[in-house]
Amino acid sequence: MDGAHQGDGTLAAPHADSVVASGSPKQFSLEMLYRAHFRDLARYLARRFGSGPPEPEEVAQAAFARLAAADNFASLDDPRGYLYTIACNLVIDHQRRQGHRNAMHRDLSYLDAYLLSEPSPERVLLAKERFAIFEEALRAMPKMRRRMFLLVRAEGHAPREVARQFGMSEDAIYKHVQRALEDCAYAFEKAERRG
Repeated sequence: MDGAHQGDGTLAAPHADSVVASGSPKQFSLEMLYRAHFRDLARYLARRFGSGPPEPEEVAQAAFARLAAADNFASLDDPRGYLYTIACNLVIDHQRRQGHRNAMHRDLSYLDAYLLSEPSPERVLLAKERFAIFEEALRAMPKMRRRMFLLVRAEGHAPREVARQFGMSEDAIYKHVQRALEDCAYAFEKAERRG
């Protein structure tokens, strides 16, 4: 998503002039492609994926920016088809990232609701038992996954910041945190089956 993707999960929509600037034959062809297909592409994206997020027009702009940056643009047999493929992949990537984030927030909202309810002696004992299970699950995790999970969930660091610290992508951090949550859920299920 070089130049077209922002770290916050949105797509950057470069100004139309930066995508269709006249000059070289490549740019001239791109300008013709833009004028002929921008609206159709935006309508196609809206029909196929809905009105957003991401917004179909933003995706279309990002797809044209990607196409303009492609080294092989002049040699493409079907630039329109390539453009539509780029646009669809941008939306799918965005939805995939959102899916990871939504799943993580859904899992955590259950924990938040549980932690914020009224304490009683039984609940305190149950909480201590559950915390022991949680600690056991943390110890059983691979060291890197545990560290990423604790940085994001316990210490409140942004996944982007943790990604930079570990030299990984933000998506990789979300996957590690999701796996850590799955490890914890499995530990709780296992404890419940033991009775």
